[in-house]
Amino acid sequence: MNIHSYSVAHEAIEALTRRMADRMLGSAGSFHVALSGGETAKRLFQFWSGPFADRLDWDRIRFYWVDERCVPPDDPQSNFGTAERLLFSPLTVPASHVHRIRGEQPPETEAERYTHLIGQELSGPDGMPRFDCIVLGIGEDMHTASIFSETSFLLTAEPGYRVSIHPRSAQMRITMTGSLILAARLLLVPMLGERKIATARHLAERPNDRSPAGYLLSRAEQAELFVGA
Repeated sequence: MNIHSYSVAHEAIEALTRRMADRMLGSAGSFHVALSGGETAKRLFQFWSGPFADRLDWDRIRFYWVDERCVPPDDPQSNFGTAERLLFSPLTVPASHVHRIRGEQPPETEAERYTHLIGQELSGPDGMPRFDCIVLGIGEDMHTASIFSETSFLLTAEPGYRVSIHPRSAQMRITMTGSLILAARLLLVPMLGERKIATARHLAERPNDRSPAGYLLSRAEQAELFVGA
């Protein structure tokens, strides 16, 4: 795990974006990216569709999700809905390049469908689906994706997507499992604002932290945190 610190948030976002762009330059064909939701993602999407609108080869990117709330796409809580409004629509990303989790469908059925989808789209010679890049969020409670301390069994579940339940709201979600996250070629983690800076400091000082975020970042082949106030 490498931590890159910046004085302000937009510098951290720009550095993360440049890192992804560099990885794209070193690859050929479609570039498969899994996105997260939340307030940090909103800032990232606005940067991508603004200052970086003409500086990435958006046509090469195929978009997927780390997790999704079990709500329709027009619900304000939908991760896809946020990305559609702030990123895909402004950049006129073709619908065929966006593989959304259908939060309005029965959760177990949709988790199985999405697992099958990524198996078709991303499986390599060894049969393991591998994203070129996962943009991963970390909560102040140290959850990541929709894997919470109360659902930590999802960290070691088979590679794919499973149903998770938020421990406080009881909202159902569909989430990537920890083993699929660890299979990614690159994990990029934006951490913006004073509270997230404290979270990043906690991870740096406690490399063997047993939280979901600590577990994954301590085991990832290549994980980079971009921290800025």
